[in-house]
Amino acid sequence: MPGSDQTDAIRQQALPEAAQGEQTEVSPLAPEKEREDQGRFSAQVSRETRNRFDWIAVGCVALVAAFFAVVSRFNIQPPNSLTPIAVLSATGCGLLITALRKLRTPKGPGLAEAALGGFVLALFPFLAAITAPDVLSALSTNSDEMHGFMTAWALILVFSMLFSVIGATLGHLAFAPLRPLPARPQEVDVAPLPETEEDKTGATDEESAEDEETANEKTAPTSEGPRSLLSYLVAVLLLGLLPTIAGYVFSAAFDFMLKVYGFFPGPYPTLRLLSGLLPWQIPVSIGFNGAGGQSGIYLEWQYWRIPLFLGNPTMFDLVALEPYILNGAALALLLFAAYRFMSNSQREISASPTAWSNYLLFEALLGLLIVFPAALWIMRGLEGLLQMPGIVLPIRTLYLLNPLTFTLDIITGPLACLLIAILLRLLLMRNRHPV
Repeated sequence: MPGSDQTDAIRQQALPEAAQGEQTEVSPLAPEKEREDQGRFSAQVSRETRNRFDWIAVGCVALVAAFFAVVSRFNIQPPNSLTPIAVLSATGCGLLITALRKLRTPKGPGLAEAALGGFVLALFPFLAAITAPDVLSALSTNSDEMHGFMTAWALILVFSMLFSVIGATLGHLAFAPLRPLPARPQEVDVAPLPETEEDKTGATDEESAEDEETANEKTAPTSEGPRSLLSYLVAVLLLGLLPTIAGYVFSAAFDFMLKVYGFFPGPYPTLRLLSGLLPWQIPVSIGFNGAGGQSGIYLEWQYWRIPLFLGNPTMFDLVALEPYILNGAALALLLFAAYRFMSNSQREISASPTAWSNYLLFEALLGLLIVFPAALWIMRGLEGLLQMPGIVLPIRTLYLLNPLTFTLDIITGPLACLLIAILLRLLLMRNRHPV
C-alpha cells in the first residue's frame, strides 16, 4: 500500500537521526571514561614502580663505594677515612637511593634498597682492608686482633645499614609532596520560604556580596600552599648535619665495644673519627717495611682501630670526598623530584627550588654543613690522656689541621657538592628531564 510505504520511508529517515542524537548524548562521556582508564593505568604503573626492587639505585651506590675502595689501596699506609667512611657516608647513601626512587614515584622511600646499599657501602672498604698487603697474615698470628678486626667491621656494617635507612626515611619525609587539606563538610541547604515583593525589593547590595563571598569560600580549593624556600633550607640544614651526628653515635658505640672486649682504647678521644670528613690534613707518613715487629702492628691497627693516632699519609685524602659526592647528588635529585611533583599552580606561586640561584645555594650550604663542624673542632687539636691501671698520662696535643688545610677543607666541601650537582643538572637537562 502506498500509505504504508510512505510510513516506512519516514521511519527509516527518523532512525538515523535518533541514532545520531544518541551518539551526541553519549560522546561527552567518552573522554571522561578515557581519563578514568588512563588514571587507573597510571596508578597501577606507580604501584608497580613502588613495589619493584630498585637495583639501579643500589648499583649506583655500589659503583661509588667500589671506586673509593680501590683508590684507598693505592697507598701502603691507608688514609684515616678508610675505616669510618662507610658510617659517615651512610646517610648520603640512603638519601641518594630515595632520591632516585622519587624521580619515578613520589611514594615509598625504598628502605630495603637503603639497607642493602648500606651493606654494600661497608662491604667494599672491608674488602680493601682485609686484602691489604700483610694484614691477613698479621691477623692470623694474633687471635685477639683478628677478633677485634672482625667485631669492628661487623659494627661498621650494622651502623652503615642503620644510618642508610634513617637517611632514606628523613629524605622521604623532608621532600614528600604536600598533601591536600581535608575537605570541608558541606552545609545542608535549607529551602527558603517564598519571598514577598517587599522582601525582594528590600535586599541590599551588601547581602548579595556576602552571599557571593560565602559561595567562593565553599568552592575554594582545599590544597596546601606551596613549600617555601625556608622549608628547603631547614631540610638542607638537617641533612647536612646527619654525617656528624652519625659519627658521634658510632664513636660512642665503638668505645663501648672496646671496653666490652677489653681492648686498649687508644690515646685520643673519639672526635678523631670525624677527621674522615676532612679531605685536607697535615701529612704524617709512617714507613712500613714488612709485617714483622711494630710496623706490622701499626699497619694492622690502621685498618680497624677508631680512633687512630697515626696521621694521614698524604695531604689530600680522596676517599674523604665520598660523603660529599653521595649527599650532593642526593640533594640535587631530591630538588628535581620535589619540583616535578609540584602542581602547576604551586610552580607559578612559589620560587622554584631548581632555579640556578636557589639550587647552587642549597648545594653549597649542604657541603659547608658537612665539613664545618669537623674542621672547627679538630682545628683546635686533639687532646687526650693515656689511661693504664693506676697511671694517667697526658698526651701531647695532636694537630691535624693548620690554617691552610682548614681553609682548603672549608672550600673543598661546598665545591665538591656544587660540582656533582651541576653535572647532574646538565645531564638531566640534556635528557630533557622536566626541571
